[in-house]
Amino acid sequence: MSLIQGITEFTNELQKRHIQFGIIGGMAVFAYGGERTTFDIDFLIHGQHKNALKEIAHDLSLKVVNENAEVLQLSGHAQIDIIFANRPKSQEMLEHLRTIDGFPYQVVSPEDLIGLKIQAFAGDRSREFTDKGDILTILRNVPDVNFSKIKEYADIFNVWNEILDIKNRL
Repeated sequence: MSLIQGITEFTNELQKRHIQFGIIGGMAVFAYGGERTTFDIDFLIHGQHKNALKEIAHDLSLKVVNENAEVLQLSGHAQIDIIFANRPKSQEMLEHLRTIDGFPYQVVSPEDLIGLKIQAFAGDRSREFTDKGDILTILRNVPDVNFSKIKEYADIFNVWNEILDIKNRL
């Protein structure tokens, strides 16, 4: 089974169970015009669905390789990382999902995706160049992003000056 088939099976199960999801990570950057290679797919899903997601994993012969209150990582036909929307800010992201022409799944808004990238590099500086490159890609490909919303995310992690530096490269 191919990666595409594995992802399709997984998303079909989510849809059958009426579990809302948004694509995040490298695949979302791709949806916004990036050329990023990724070998997994990242989902944002409300944490209340954790048990149903584990049932889906079992039904599709996906192995749970990491599980905690924030993340569920699955491996098998597809490498799937699920980030749980447990807090109001991430739950709000699910309310602002976007449909992109030519992309089969809804993705988080560009501002929310940048917010997730900020959180990722601020929490793990070894990811900094990849995540900042993704932010630059999104800013180059998406006109009229809401910089005040991006600033809200940047201010949480005290990185607004770093985001301004990226913005100045446009």
